Amino acid sequence: MRRLIRVVVLSLSLSWLSSMAQGPPALETFTSPDGSFEFAYPESYALLVGEGILRRTQGRNSLLPVCNFATAVACVIYPIEGLAETRLEGAGFSVNRIAAAPTEADCLTYADQAAPLRGRPSLTSVTLHDRKFRHTTATRKLPGHVQTAEFYRTFSQQKCFELQIAVSLAGEPISRRTSPPGSLGDPGADSARESLRLILSSTVFQKE
Repeated sequence: MRRLIRVVVLSLSLSWLSSMAQGPPALETFTSPDGSFEFAYPESYALLVGEGILRRTQGRNSLLPVCNFATAVACVIYPIEGLAETRLEGAGFSVNRIAAAPTEADCLTYADQAAPLRGRPSLTSVTLHDRKFRHTTATRKLPGHVQTAEFYRTFSQQKCFELQIAVSLAGEPISRRTSPPGSLGDPGADSARESLRLILSSTVFQKE
């Protein structure tokens, strides 16, 4: 797995190089305590693990945290300090351990959710480093705030893992008619999501 993660880190660096005029950031690698997965992330982003997920700031709005203390093994917070002219309140990538989904079928159909997603049109298959994931999206709303999230689930080492990207914004979602297809309606939020997707794309699980 170490060799693969080095290749992925190089690819990730090149991806950032093509998207950032100032060049790619220096990268760190996180390995889970049990060695079941690894991912790369920019060293300027905050890595939260353990109680730090609960105690450290996750953005400007604590009402919609981008990482779940109850399930997250590790969480990376996108830096928003100094950003101006943006509705972005917080963004993060996390790897969650879903204990409430003990079987592969429960995991991949999101059976632990209050409204199971099996058969839902948005539940699709995605392949990442030869591993299949089941992907879906969700939106959470509070008065004056909205959070969009992407979920990617896989069953590895007899455990259900969920990769999540969450982006929180102030205000109501912008009309689809006035924003580009796939946009969150805010350039800062779109940039944060794309950066977190690069971290997601670097995640490698131990082979069975």
